[in-house]
Amino acid sequence: MTLTNDQIEKLKLYCLQPQMALKEMLDDELQTMGREVINEDGFIYSPGSHPVLLIAHTDTVHKELPTDIYIDTSDPDSPQGDLRSEHGVGGDDRAGCLIIMELIKTLDCHVLFCEDEEIHRVGAGKFCKTDIRPDVQFIVEFDRRDRDHAVFYGCHNEGFIKFVTSFGYIEEVGSYSDISDIAPHLDIAAVNLSTGYYNAHRPYEYIRIHEVGEIIEQAIPLITDVSKRFTYENK
Repeated sequence: MTLTNDQIEKLKLYCLQPQMALKEMLDDELQTMGREVINEDGFIYSPGSHPVLLIAHTDTVHKELPTDIYIDTSDPDSPQGDLRSEHGVGGDDRAGCLIIMELIKTLDCHVLFCEDEEIHRVGAGKFCKTDIRPDVQFIVEFDRRDRDHAVFYGCHNEGFIKFVTSFGYIEEVGSYSDISDIAPHLDIAAVNLSTGYYNAHRPYEYIRIHEVGEIIEQAIPLITDVSKRFTYENK
């Protein structure tokens, strides 16, 4: 899948927003799609009919917002170019937000956007204090760097790991993400997948545009297969 100009412009717009402005933008987009939205302190949750929960976070680690996003076309291995900024483009996790908003045009998944993942998963913690418990088969977070990574953190459900990696993902190790709290809370297996950004948490972070499109396309078969429910297993 090749990202259209409109999708690229939307990704750039997401990257330019302060966290709370992005949160309200996502709220508006979800409602425009005709979806129910629960907008609470710390998160946005939108229930769906397809039994998979998709998660991304709305903050970035960068202290300064990018103001100079541009497309670098110098790399021949990047046919659509790379989104860059002098201050860090914010692909972690604005790329994840775009991927989810595109996926739910095809599959009516449950959606959760969490605030302040970069400062100890604050939004995820607030979500876990609510009574919201989506009835889903598994959870997919889009927050990982690079391509084809699948990180499971404390979830050691071997059947789920085998299921995810059968779609071309490679198991990797990570420190934490929102699913580190949400998966055990809901007792549902979860994975964090790559979103096509590189050099995480650095001023020279960038987003490889064509990979974002490929990631959306790659995720659809995985998310479509809801034939089995996978529980969270920590041993």
